[in-house]
Amino acid sequence: MKRESAAKTKTESLAERAATKTCPALYQVVAECQSERDQRQLYIELKAKGYRCRLLNL
Repeated sequence: MKRESAAKTKTESLAERAATKTCPALYQVVAECQSERDQRQLYIELKAKGYRCRLLNL
C-alpha cells in the first residue's frame, strides 16, 4: 500500500510540475522540394531573409 501511495504522490507531483510549466509558442513551415538543389536554394533564400532554418533529408 505504501508503494502505491508513493507512486501516486510522485505521479501527482509530476503532473503538478507539468501544469505549471508552459511551452513557448513555436511556428514552423515544412516545404517539400523537388531536388537537393531546390532545397539548398530555398534554404539560402530563407536564411537571407533572416529565418532560422535547418536542412532535413528523410
